[in-house]
Amino acid sequence: MPQPRLAADRVSFIEILGHALANITPSAMATVTISLVVAQGGLLTWAVYLAVGLIMLLVAAQVAALAHEVPAAGSLFVSVSRGLHPAAGVLSGWIMTGGYLGALLAAPIVGGLFVAKALRITGVGCPWPWAALVFAGISWALTVRDVGLATRYSLFVEALSLLIILVIGVWTLGHLPATGPFLPLGAFNAGSFFQAMTLSILAYGGFETAANFGREAHAPNRDIPRAIFAAVLVSLGFYVFMAYVEVAGFGGHVRALARTPAPLSLLALRQGLPVLAFFSDIAMAIAAFSATIATLNSLGRVLYSMGRHRVLPAALGEIGAHGTPAVALHGLGALTCGFAVLAGWFDWSPLVIVDLFGVFTALGFIVIYVFALIAVPVLHRRRGRRPPWQALAALVFAGPLLLYVFGENFWKASGVPLAAAYGFLFYVAVGAWLYWSWQRRPDAPAVNLLFARDDD
Repeated sequence: MPQPRLAADRVSFIEILGHALANITPSAMATVTISLVVAQGGLLTWAVYLAVGLIMLLVAAQVAALAHEVPAAGSLFVSVSRGLHPAAGVLSGWIMTGGYLGALLAAPIVGGLFVAKALRITGVGCPWPWAALVFAGISWALTVRDVGLATRYSLFVEALSLLIILVIGVWTLGHLPATGPFLPLGAFNAGSFFQAMTLSILAYGGFETAANFGREAHAPNRDIPRAIFAAVLVSLGFYVFMAYVEVAGFGGHVRALARTPAPLSLLALRQGLPVLAFFSDIAMAIAAFSATIATLNSLGRVLYSMGRHRVLPAALGEIGAHGTPAVALHGLGALTCGFAVLAGWFDWSPLVIVDLFGVFTALGFIVIYVFALIAVPVLHRRRGRRPPWQALAALVFAGPLLLYVFGENFWKASGVPLAAAYGFLFYVAVGAWLYWSWQRRPDAPAVNLLFARDDD
């Protein structure tokens, strides 16, 4: 009897693009994480986002090439395994699992906190854990019920969030005193600039989740690569614009901006516009809801694929009545709701949560992107084709810079970020042990994974 598979032909290009943008969550940059990046990037924060965005376009092109060659629900877990080596694939899947899990646990909590913050502007009190539980619960129900419905909701709420923030940004820019562009090249510091790039890489991370749909997409070989590249391009333009607007809005006082946990809201309040402050907080809450849906979808499919290939328990590879990876999604939904309750008990703030998972997740993205850069030319060679020049250029230009930014988290960091970086190395070591245990199975699943032609 054939094993049940994911429902086919359910997701359109625009839904895949919305899903990728929801995983990237550009709204978080304007409302929260710019405060972390500007502490190192200073007046050149917009240039940090631009530089990283150009690098990410190179990386995205290679991830898109892998998605075209190997469309699969496991995303880089499957494509890197077939293109490079099962060891790199298992580590990619393991690292994606950890990175996405951190984002999944944080997203509804951040959303709940911003709902409570917005309501305080109107004089209404609301305990944020209740909003976080609502976000987690609705996301859980949507992702289990229907992948098409979940991606459409994710697309709608993320588009609404970006629209609100862009309106605030354009209004703010139009009401600022005329200033020249921030190009203080004499103040450029390479060390600080590269440190700022780490969290900027995290800001772009998530575009590869467009590849998670595989056969669920209407035209996976066409729509998934297009969505990957378009998601990075849209994010790049949004980041550069909003970074310039917010630095200008604070009059170039980057230290004050770095100390502000919700800079967009504060800009509106300073100008006597509590309505705009309210909507900036609502925009972040909406984005967090969108990210919760999208990350549940993505992580559920990575776990599904790893379960099918028996890297993780086989039960995770089971399909529910609605053609979705129900076991994985139910487990993740319950875990997310439980974590929201725990976080409410300790009353964590958004920046604490972002800082807790930020370095770990950013390092994970760097590793899987480097694997992808190497896998594309290797896959072409394995199939008897000459590697395209674009793949070699991406490897030569983006690869060393990604590795340098990775190293910055060890020789330039201290305190909690350094502890998170060493925690990441320990997590990778656990993944290496997982691969060692997996490839010793008597049925040789590593070989099966490397040469399988399964588009789930």
